Amino acid sequence: MTGVNAQTEEYESFFILGQDALFTNARLDRTTIPEGLYAYDLRDACDGNINELKDFVLVNHWGTVLVKEPIEGASEGVQIKPYDYNYIGDITNVDEFMSEPSQVQTM
Repeated sequence: MTGVNAQTEEYESFFILGQDALFTNARLDRTTIPEGLYAYDLRDACDGNINELKDFVLVNHWGTVLVKEPIEGASEGVQIKPYDYNYIGDITNVDEFMSEPSQVQTM
């Protein structure tokens, strides 16, 4: 399955599991993700809410996030609650995101 080029995609600023992130509804071509960023897919439980973050989601794909720090447990799947994420609303791109200092918060 081929996705869109991560370096040309526009993203919404996002916050998930204590990290600033980039969010897109698109599936990203993992070969186009710059070194230093980590991509994770989000799964929808068919109720309109994100309920899982995983390395790759085939069924019920909600979107993809890019973060600067790896997320522990993503290969097995991390359960996501409504308070674990937030849409910031700004539109940005990979270059702008990579030039900003990392904002990781402990939860």
